[in-house]
Amino acid sequence: MSMWRRLLAPSVVVAIGLTLAACSSSPTTSAPPSTTATTAAGETTTAPVKVPNDVNVRKDVTLVNCDATAGGWSAGGTVKNSLNHSATYDITVFFTSTHAEDLAYAATSVPVDAGQSKLWSVKASFAAPSSVLCVLRGVATS
Repeated sequence: MSMWRRLLAPSVVVAIGLTLAACSSSPTTSAPPSTTATTAAGETTTAPVKVPNDVNVRKDVTLVNCDATAGGWSAGGTVKNSLNHSATYDITVFFTSTHAEDLAYAATSVPVDAGQSKLWSVKASFAAPSSVLCVLRGVATS
């Protein structure tokens, strides 16, 4: 049994060292603007890490359509400006797999006068699986 302890002890020390090294970080000046993921199909997708989202105006945007297109996927809906002034709505949609993998994203800006409504739509080109979900990821005004 003593032999096993002698063989196991260095392995434990190495494992602890690797674990601590993996947990350490070096200082960075800013967060990365996007994240990269590899889908089950082996494609690499880049999506923004920070998406503007304001709960006060998010209620003004509805996502109604989520459909396959030639070479990708599209989403759309309506935006009704509930503010007492004109605003440009910045809308971001993530296209995901049924397993919540980010496949692509698209964004649009829609100027809407106070009290008015407009249709909006986005489209992304990517090799889409047979089933894609459209996620209204962010709504903000500028």
